[in-house]
Amino acid sequence: MRPLPFRFILPLGMLGATLWITTAQPSITSLIRQNNGEILLDSSATANAYYRIDTSMDLTAWTPFITIKSEGTNQLLDTAAPGQERRYYRAVPLDGTNHISGDHLKTGTGDAILHPIGHASVLVSWNGKAVYSDPSDQNNNAPRFAGLPLADVIVITHTHSDHFSTSRVTALLKADTVIYAPQAVYDLMPSAAPATLRSRTTILANGASATAHGMSVQAIAMYNLPPNAINHAKGAGNGYVINMGGQNLYFSGDTEDIPEMRALTNIDAAFVCMSRPSNMTVDAAASAVRQFRPRIVFPYHFTQSSTLFDTLRFKDLVGSGNGIEVRRRKFY
Repeated sequence: MRPLPFRFILPLGMLGATLWITTAQPSITSLIRQNNGEILLDSSATANAYYRIDTSMDLTAWTPFITIKSEGTNQLLDTAAPGQERRYYRAVPLDGTNHISGDHLKTGTGDAILHPIGHASVLVSWNGKAVYSDPSDQNNNAPRFAGLPLADVIVITHTHSDHFSTSRVTALLKADTVIYAPQAVYDLMPSAAPATLRSRTTILANGASATAHGMSVQAIAMYNLPPNAINHAKGAGNGYVINMGGQNLYFSGDTEDIPEMRALTNIDAAFVCMSRPSNMTVDAAASAVRQFRPRIVFPYHFTQSSTLFDTLRFKDLVGSGNGIEVRRRKFY
């Protein structure tokens, strides 16, 4: 990574934040304080270049916030800003190749980068490993896998095709890929070559756990409540809590507001589903999140065009001042 040629600081006293400007691309071009204290950042860089936005409270210690693949100009909302006494930003160019865009989560062994693929599919890049949750080509996801790394770990929540695609899982395999899945998913996997998915798969029932590639994986119940229980029966699918470098990531899969989710503790980042009849309403999802209190929550498995599953309303319902940061990212 080449050093930043820092030149000067532009104080934005009315915003309670400071923009650190450099003479080199990329650059942060504006900061706008929102009524709720969050900060809207505009940044620019050469199209398709990768860069990282860092934050600091005192200009001596910087924390990576998000890695961006430039669209020429990019806009980002910093939802952590209201909880900070002051906030500085800098844009850091990234040299080399094989970068992954996404939010940074600091762990004891380097940052995990949380990369939304689409709908229910997520990639986490951590410590040189690639972890996929529910890789599927449905919902126009297929092009979004282009250029992403092969998998070290894959977790599959259940059999529905927007969460489990045999062809996509097969395309992500390498020699030491480990797959975790419930029995119902295993039963749908082809048992013969060329896929050989069953030979890579460890079956996990609700409550079971395993370890691979320096991380632990625990299966959490995911199911629908009556009258929708037929959509996802209890025991047929798994949510997952994955611990990497001391940080816990939760992937809900398709679930309603169930006691097992509300009982979760010490979740650092959560991916929480919304939609009906398969999952929760916005109100139910927000209520559950307020109960188990992840540090960061990403709403996923929703349809942006539907007013019934408005992620901005979800964010409002989760509320501020409770230590939960809602990050709305592009899943569609």
